[in-house]
Amino acid sequence: MEKDSKQYMDKMQKILNNQALGLFPLLVAMFLDIFYSYKIAFTAGISLCFIGFLTLFLLRKEHYNLFLLIPTTLTLILYSFFFFFDLKSFLNDYSPLVAEILLVVLLAFIGFSKRGLITGVKKSSLPMHTRNQTRHTLNEAYFIAQVIQNLYTLHLFVILMYIHLPESSPQADALLYTYLGVIILALVIIYGQIRTHMMNRNLKKEVWLPVLGEKGQVIGSMARSVSRSSSKKYYHPIVRVAVIYNGMLYLTRRDKSEYVSPELLDYPLYKYVLFHHNIESTLQETLGELSKDSSITPRLMIRYTFENDNAKHLVSLYTIRLQSEEQLRQFADGKLWTPKQIQDNISAGVFSEYFEKEFPYLQNTILLAESVCNNNGEVK
Repeated sequence: MEKDSKQYMDKMQKILNNQALGLFPLLVAMFLDIFYSYKIAFTAGISLCFIGFLTLFLLRKEHYNLFLLIPTTLTLILYSFFFFFDLKSFLNDYSPLVAEILLVVLLAFIGFSKRGLITGVKKSSLPMHTRNQTRHTLNEAYFIAQVIQNLYTLHLFVILMYIHLPESSPQADALLYTYLGVIILALVIIYGQIRTHMMNRNLKKEVWLPVLGEKGQVIGSMARSVSRSSSKKYYHPIVRVAVIYNGMLYLTRRDKSEYVSPELLDYPLYKYVLFHHNIESTLQETLGELSKDSSITPRLMIRYTFENDNAKHLVSLYTIRLQSEEQLRQFADGKLWTPKQIQDNISAGVFSEYFEKEFPYLQNTILLAESVCNNNGEVK
């Protein structure tokens, strides 16, 4: 039952991610107006608005938002004011056009609120994950609003040009005044669903990292690409493993795509702790096949905060001591460095920033212990 509930909520999340669905009640009202009276069409549309708000209220704990439902509801409410005037004949012929004009005007005014609203969410006291989700949803809603506003403005401009033509036809009138507005709205909703599907597919490929508070507690999550592109530094946990063999450190060159110290020498084993993962499981993933070797026991040496101009990480530094050359052969493209060789090249731009902070500690602890033991002895 719990699994089915989670699957249902995941499906609901994917549907509600399409902010264009907030326009659906207006689409229904405009479509029904073609076949029924404008009052029946209005009743159906406004009823769907209330159903939508009720659904969002019931799902409020899941932080679902459908922001375009607000201008849709306001459009239908403003449209209802025309009922108080003697405009029955006009509304019978031009109801979709009236709703379209009202929506364009509303979206134009709402557009001015974007910066202030998003800034307000950013500075709010909501949890970081909720703030990020709400800001993303707002940006998507404003984007869809801009699309429909531009298309409807273009449509109204075409109608304005058509009015000044010397000739017209009933078919062209029906297309421009009734059908085209419905078609545009339907296409925008379909476009929104396709866009949402593509975004969800890309998000599945994204690496999600936990965001830590100053005390090291998880306060939210963030895509790694977003964290790296942000001007603000976010605090993420990582696991690093120093590989020791016969009193020497095995070092290899970091990939050129690394965010910190690309192409500089470092340990071959390091990994971000992913969201919903823990340090222990990440350590096992980092070690790979070595984690199955009973002769290799990872030791936590130190946990510290690394920070430079680009990144801030909570580093858990482990060491492993290899017992044989066979174990060493599992690594490639690197070499063993003696403590003296490292000391001679420290601060020369050879080693990663992480390594240069960690080496003095290793030198005075495990490497010192190695130096007083024979090559076959065990570190006490």
